[in-house]
Amino acid sequence: MHIYAFGSICRGEIDLGSDVDLLACIDGPAEHIDHEKYSVYRYERIQALWKEGNPFAWHLHLESRLLFSPDGTDFLSDLGKPARYTADAVDCTKFKILFDRSFHELRESSNSATFHLSCMFLAIRNFATCHSLSLGHPIFSRKSPLMVQPSLDIDSQVFSILTRARLLSTRGYGKNITHEEVITAIEAVAIVPRWMEALRSQNSP
Repeated sequence: MHIYAFGSICRGEIDLGSDVDLLACIDGPAEHIDHEKYSVYRYERIQALWKEGNPFAWHLHLESRLLFSPDGTDFLSDLGKPARYTADAVDCTKFKILFDRSFHELRESSNSATFHLSCMFLAIRNFATCHSLSLGHPIFSRKSPLMVQPSLDIDSQVFSILTRARLLSTRGYGKNITHEEVITAIEAVAIVPRWMEALRSQNSP
């Protein structure tokens, strides 16, 4: 078994809402590992992700740190560089659909507003990350939409609302989203589809 840390703690982006992302690479059953605390992958699955050029493989390649090795080896490092990422068109389309659906649901009803805002944040962040990876300059930060070019021209307070919604939905952490904040977010994120189109135009022949 090899154990790694990855994510925000390895980027130095930790804050009060951060957790510690841990990966356990294993070669068999792992009932002794808490799957609530670890992302658990068999060695062969990690190797397959490397061959696919999967974004998670690139994330681990660029931003993981070895915490435990049974014999001094570094399994991920020994895999070398993952294959080239080529699924950007499919992945970006998937995240655009997620954003559009969540945005539509949020405008139709305030029920589950925090969940829909969380899904919108996930869609926006992953869209930016996948696009940046397709250009060979991957950005895995939570703030990736603000770090790509063109960046998402959205007020920092609105981006904070989306981020809080994600943390509330996934970790139950943070201050509840108010009705006024929901309205503010709905108005602000109307520009997201145009921004997505502008980003992807960079990949047009």
